[in-house]
Amino acid sequence: MNLPFSSYHRFRPDVKRLLIVSSLMSVSFFGIQQLLKILYVLRLGYGPEYVGLFNASGAFTWMIMSLPAAAIGDRIGLVPAMRLGGLLTLLGMVILPLTEMMPSGWQTTWPILSQLVTTTGWALFAINLIPAFMVATAEHNRNDAYALNAALRGLGTLVGTVLGGVLPDLLAVFLGQTLDDPGPYRLGLWISVLICVIGFVFLLRIRPLAQVAEVATKEQVHTPFPVWPVALVVLHVYLVNAGWATCQSFCNPYLDTELRLSPSLIGLINGAGQALAVFAPLMGPRLALRWGNGRVLMATAMLSALILLPLGASQNLLGAGIGRAGVLGLTALWMPALQIYQMESVDRHWRSLAYGISSTVMGLSFGTISLVGGYVAVRWGYPQLFLIGVILCVVGAVIMWGVQRRPSLVQIPGKSSAVK
Repeated sequence: MNLPFSSYHRFRPDVKRLLIVSSLMSVSFFGIQQLLKILYVLRLGYGPEYVGLFNASGAFTWMIMSLPAAAIGDRIGLVPAMRLGGLLTLLGMVILPLTEMMPSGWQTTWPILSQLVTTTGWALFAINLIPAFMVATAEHNRNDAYALNAALRGLGTLVGTVLGGVLPDLLAVFLGQTLDDPGPYRLGLWISVLICVIGFVFLLRIRPLAQVAEVATKEQVHTPFPVWPVALVVLHVYLVNAGWATCQSFCNPYLDTELRLSPSLIGLINGAGQALAVFAPLMGPRLALRWGNGRVLMATAMLSALILLPLGASQNLLGAGIGRAGVLGLTALWMPALQIYQMESVDRHWRSLAYGISSTVMGLSFGTISLVGGYVAVRWGYPQLFLIGVILCVVGAVIMWGVQRRPSLVQIPGKSSAVK
């Protein structure tokens, strides 16, 4: 399956700008920020408990803001909501590297404030970006736009992650400091702010998009809310996402403080995972055609458990590298399968609400593990935390296996065929 890069010149200008904004924001937010902000917090003298609280504050903010962000986009328009989100994201990014300038009484809460503002902004931006592509594209090139956006987002994250790993080494020489000092990481965070500013400039150039509301016809019958299909998918989402969260929240601190890897090597490991994340979604359509999206979800959860197992079973670079890179790649394969699977398992009238609930649960599971995981890591060690992630992924896979054995559980009411 080839990436539709050749379609770029046929898109409307606003679609091109959306792609550019998404790419630049990915370099800044998912790449440099996600890598360096944890290393910066560690250099400020905080331990795993604080890192867990720091990550949890962002996850819970995402959970709280998932449904309101969509409602705000409906109320004020997609582009205005994205601009407001981009501005708040930029403000949150500016707050974090100012931590050391704050009075001592503020320095503990200042990074948490940064997470709250940044994640609120990102929820407004990211949740309204997807329907913005739907409105801005035509039917004949819509699939190309979504595929290209996914690829460019992964590529931007890859570039930002590798760049974030290299920056501390270069900036330490420039500042005359060591990698144990916060200075190189602080300056790296300012570079991510600059990239975000460039993305925001392109966002300001996008025209307001006219939203087309779906009008119910006489033939459309709104079925009752599908409690069981949504509940089972949500339970699977919670467990698998929580399993990944053990690595997403604590792999970088583990690599930094336990294995004592350099920031450049940590960035290289994360970059390898992001490289997998660029190409993994391209396998999804073929796998879904052959097995069905439900089996893809089940297999991805089980593979995640196998990938996390080396992190919990042995403390070495190879196991840590496989675990961290593998989780990033499998996440990218799982997400589009989940979106399609859930959209097919509920009536059209309930799709936005169902996916909003799933997004909320993702934030809840990530936040719970981030909050509790720091204390687990301190008391029993990082490997035991990763083994908890293995168990969670296995249980999530078993639930999806059970659903595949009883497809009627996720059948759309009034439909004769079940979701695969």
